[in-house]
Amino acid sequence: MKARTRPDQLTPTSLSTSWLFWITFCFGCFLAIYTPYKLWSQASQRIDLQGPSFGSFGVYALGALAGFMGLRWCILLVLSYANMARSERQPEFERDASLPFVSILAPAYNEADCVTDALNSLVQLDYPAYEVIFVDDGSTDDTYRLALPFEGTHYSPNGVCEVRVFTKPNGGKWSAHNFGLRHAEGKLVLCIDADSRIEAGSLRLMVRHMLDPRVGAVSGQIRVRNRKSLLGLFQAFEYVLANGALRLSQGATGSVMVVPGPIGLFRRQALDLVHAQNERAGDFKDDEVRGPFSPLTFAEDFHLSLSMLALGYKVMYEPHAVAHTKAPATLAPLMNQRYRWNRGTLQVVLWFVGRTLRGDKSPFRVRTWIATAFLLDFFCFPPLYFVLLASSLLYLLHGGNLLSLASWASAACVANVMSGSLYAVAHRDRVSLALLSPFFDFYQGILLNCAWLIATLDQARGARMRW
Repeated sequence: MKARTRPDQLTPTSLSTSWLFWITFCFGCFLAIYTPYKLWSQASQRIDLQGPSFGSFGVYALGALAGFMGLRWCILLVLSYANMARSERQPEFERDASLPFVSILAPAYNEADCVTDALNSLVQLDYPAYEVIFVDDGSTDDTYRLALPFEGTHYSPNGVCEVRVFTKPNGGKWSAHNFGLRHAEGKLVLCIDADSRIEAGSLRLMVRHMLDPRVGAVSGQIRVRNRKSLLGLFQAFEYVLANGALRLSQGATGSVMVVPGPIGLFRRQALDLVHAQNERAGDFKDDEVRGPFSPLTFAEDFHLSLSMLALGYKVMYEPHAVAHTKAPATLAPLMNQRYRWNRGTLQVVLWFVGRTLRGDKSPFRVRTWIATAFLLDFFCFPPLYFVLLASSLLYLLHGGNLLSLASWASAACVANVMSGSLYAVAHRDRVSLALLSPFFDFYQGILLNCAWLIATLDQARGARMRW
């Protein structure tokens, strides 16, 4: 193996760009200290003038929350940057290195418009020997017919690829993955979405993490490819922030919580252990395709990743292994997608909390990430955003200082622009996406939180899951 040297690439830890991290970090630390100090000072002055009140104690609580969120933001930034530095130092395989055989699972349902391009790209990956197992999950269009001509052996300057094409009755993505895994021959398994495009060198970059036998899975980077609309740009920036603030920071501790569906590499041995765990838990009905992918939630990828982490495996992140995915182009499909994601996440988090309360053990680092990331992000922050928005409106309606409120919002916006720029550089994406920060809170805080609210209410009342 050899160290990577990319003099033509802009990297976040190089001398020309490392200043961005230090300025962002220092500014974040300043806000984390100054914001609670300012709010507590205002609350203390109000108590001195008017005596103790519910409002003054509310300001104290707001200051404590602001300090906690600022501290959390700074910790995530430091962990992300540490992982950026480690990723840039990590060596990659020599061209003639002996690499393990990999099975690629590509499930598809009604993907006739993209199946040909998808398979054309898969047979040209930069990897010496691998197989593609294409599973048509009961499509009602020409997906299976268009995929069938690709069956056979494909030779390219980069390696040899064997394609096998199967069809089965419709059962869902988890079912197609389990079906494909039965036919897989590799000790490493790459799971993808049929409508995603994997960059040619991605598989090599992910496999090098598997040299460590403690690693059970590797997540790649998802990048939105349809960016011609404002909605597409917002999703592109959202993915940059999610990959940077969460996957990079979690990868620093080997605890990536979600290996996404469009690009995830798994160790077959770890998949078999999760399958055995699912069987003991009785997750499957008699007529269902059994395997490591569970039918119990909307978020089978989160369930699988968390199951591996609970077994003691590490789950890593490779920011330069890229899958270009097609994001929802209109509002209705976006809300439907986020409904599934939010409800699935709630289901998996509740499943993990339940098993922990029953005495099932999992590594401390995993429990810490669940408590500090998912429990807060999915149970506390969305309703808190609505409370803060309502409080701000009431503050202005009762004669509050608009300039003061705007200054706090501007400070938060500047911090998000700087961190977004850093994460974009780390993922070799467009830095200009960070300019969406002033408007991003409306997209995420209002639009996406509405999908969270509907999913939470449906989960609370036990509404039937609609696949």
